[in-house]
Amino acid sequence: EIVRTLLRHASRPPPSRRVEMRTITAAPARVHAAPLNVARRVVSKPGPRRASAPSTRSSDRKSARTCATEMTSTSTTAGNDAVLVAEDLDLDAPNPSAIYDVVDEDEMLYGASNTFPIKPDELVAKCKSALRAGFANIGDELAEDFEFIGPVVGPLPRDAFVNAVGGFDLTTGFPDMKSNYHHFRVDPFETNRVWFQNRTTGTHAGKLAGRFEATGTKVECPPQALSMTFNESGKITKITVGVVMDRTIGNTGGLGGVFGLFNAIGSPLPFPEGRPWKMSKRYKFFQWLGRLSAKRADPKK
Repeated sequence: EIVRTLLRHASRPPPSRRVEMRTITAAPARVHAAPLNVARRVVSKPGPRRASAPSTRSSDRKSARTCATEMTSTSTTAGNDAVLVAEDLDLDAPNPSAIYDVVDEDEMLYGASNTFPIKPDELVAKCKSALRAGFANIGDELAEDFEFIGPVVGPLPRDAFVNAVGGFDLTTGFPDMKSNYHHFRVDPFETNRVWFQNRTTGTHAGKLAGRFEATGTKVECPPQALSMTFNESGKITKITVGVVMDRTIGNTGGLGGVFGLFNAIGSPLPFPEGRPWKMSKRYKFFQWLGRLSAKRADPKK
């Protein structure tokens, strides 16, 4: 009879447990809350235990209970069997061995160290306003020392830039073109500079530049980094464009800006910079030397 009682007790399911998984997010802030990223480590504190009959639960069940109490979450147990205490781990703490450190962006942008008279939120608004007006219509917003810079274009001074963009209309060739601007932010190291990104898309449904007939090609450009820099008077001193962030995305051959559009429709510009990147013979030779050196170091490879 004692054996039957013990077996019945062992076959009972363990007390039900409800586990709530809560995602930890940074508190809303203009730039980020400090610390920005926090990892949670949970330590179990045993609560008062109720008397019970002898148990023959298997080691597997004990292991499962142990793993459950070590989960990085906040758990609620029936009957308050356990109280879990969270301990914060600061992921912004530097790690010199990995050359890892995170700057305090909130202080650099909104603290006393930022002496630029135009504050970050206003700078972003000025940048968006210029983009919305279009480059062909912002001549009065450009400073005397303005420069336009692309990966292989420029620097173009103000007058040359105004003349170049004034006579070139992309929307005729791509009527549905969208710049898809996003991720506007002020540089904490250059607090007068706004960085942003785009992923331009459009269909070549019209004549481009007055000579390239419509091909119907749907163009998807890779993500590109752009920036707009201002002086203390609020005038634009520099615009940078076309810096590709991932050349494997899209169908422009990894090219950004206008170069990418022409390549995507099958009419690449007639110089090496206007065509997809190609490894030089010299670079291929150095790659070969590297592979040869690795083979000699480890003949098994």
